[in-house]
Amino acid sequence: MEVNGKLEYLKSEYLRQKTMMEENITSQKSFLQSESNYKTTMAQYNGLRKQLTLLNISPAQVENGNMSSVATIYAPISGSITKVDVTRGTYVSPATSIMEIIDNDHIHLELSVFEKDIMKLKKGQEINFKVPESSNKVYKAEVHLIGTSIEENRTIKVHAHLENEKEAHFLPGMFVEAEIITELSEANAVPETAVVEIENTYSLLKLNEETNEGYYFDSVSVKVGNTNGGNIALTSMEGLTIEDKILTKGTFNLIGGE
Repeated sequence: MEVNGKLEYLKSEYLRQKTMMEENITSQKSFLQSESNYKTTMAQYNGLRKQLTLLNISPAQVENGNMSSVATIYAPISGSITKVDVTRGTYVSPATSIMEIIDNDHIHLELSVFEKDIMKLKKGQEINFKVPESSNKVYKAEVHLIGTSIEENRTIKVHAHLENEKEAHFLPGMFVEAEIITELSEANAVPETAVVEIENTYSLLKLNEETNEGYYFDSVSVKVGNTNGGNIALTSMEGLTIEDKILTKGTFNLIGGE
């Protein structure tokens, strides 16, 4: 209010000196002095208006004499207050954290990926994850951002968006186990329980004959590849066809007992 009051007088004086200068009635020094005083005060006036605006106080109301002893602080987001770091009467600086507000409307997934695997990642890759402490249900997500710097523990942050945020009640801070699908390939596969490893040799049992007395199986050696979702890929199908019936449970007991 004080600066606003000065501004009216300085503006009038500046315009008067400007008119007199044009008519060569006053000196250039007096004109420049009045111009400097007016522009300096104008800059101060605009700066104070911005400060009031940041405090959510109307500069126009203050100019009209409506003073306020309370400044309202508006949160930048809506959500739930999960932590309060100050108490009534506490002095706070611009760097002081007052409270923590969490908006659960849009949950993100943040993963830590080891440095050796980072070259396999790219935006848009599919992610399967689960919350082991809650259930074994698998949820879907997609890689959205990949960090640009390595953390101290030699990992890099990967930011992902969930496919369907509403299908489960996720909360910030939950620990998840995730796998990022970096490559897709088709392969013939069988359940992991169908394959038995004995002395670095992988075998399974193929149904040879089914009679009233029981089932007869042949042991077939196979070469295996990657595993995924409880299945194991067969890289060699020698001695097998797609139509063959395979024993999927109890294989180890039969082969190990030979």
